[in-house]
Amino acid sequence: MSNPIEPKAGLKVAAVARRTGVSVRTLHYYEEIGLLKPSGRTPSGHRLYTPVDIQRLQQIRSLQQLGLSLSAVGDCLTEGHTDARKVIADHLAKVQEQRCALERLETQLRKLANQLECGGLGDAQTTETLLNALELITMYDKYFTPEQQQRLKAHAEGGEDAVTPVVKELEAARQRGLPPGDDEAQRLAQRFQEAVESVTDGDTDMTAAVFKLLHDEQKAREDHGISEELFAYLGSIVGGPEH
Repeated sequence: MSNPIEPKAGLKVAAVARRTGVSVRTLHYYEEIGLLKPSGRTPSGHRLYTPVDIQRLQQIRSLQQLGLSLSAVGDCLTEGHTDARKVIADHLAKVQEQRCALERLETQLRKLANQLECGGLGDAQTTETLLNALELITMYDKYFTPEQQQRLKAHAEGGEDAVTPVVKELEAARQRGLPPGDDEAQRLAQRFQEAVESVTDGDTDMTAAVFKLLHDEQKAREDHGISEELFAYLGSIVGGPEH
């Protein structure tokens, strides 16, 4: 049972609801399930929430924003795996990820809007463009973090394309029948590796993600001008397709 405390030492449930935007009903529910019990009562029996209670309420709401269920929130707080600073830091990181995702979506929508204004798309083309945009967003979300996607976007917008020239040289070598074991073929494969690393700024995890993307996704290869024949040829140079 909560201990009687001075009213000035805490806030009544209506005041907490008004100040935090959390409904009285929700606060009562938190109390009912043992997630947030007010630390005291007034002499007349009204609930009183102390600063410690308010801090716990902030943790509960922030953890919910991170996608945790109330059960998981309770476990997290009971086990002492978090504090207010960590919760805020995690919440901030999620907001930043969401912002990056929205920026990518904004770019795609602006591109589509420009095409529509120019009258360059019919209904079928509009649908196809939207599908392509959604496919690209889904595909890149699968392989890259939001921060890595921002770096790739910056390279693309900066006109830095070190990969395409090497791809064209590799295709020319393939078409003229240059053996995979030839020194020239080996040098071209090394240049391809270096071109990818220039896009990823030498980030080994990001470089590995690029090669996994190219290995797993035919659309990604096609977008970079790498035909299935060229991909197989490159794989034979480096000793297998899992570069």
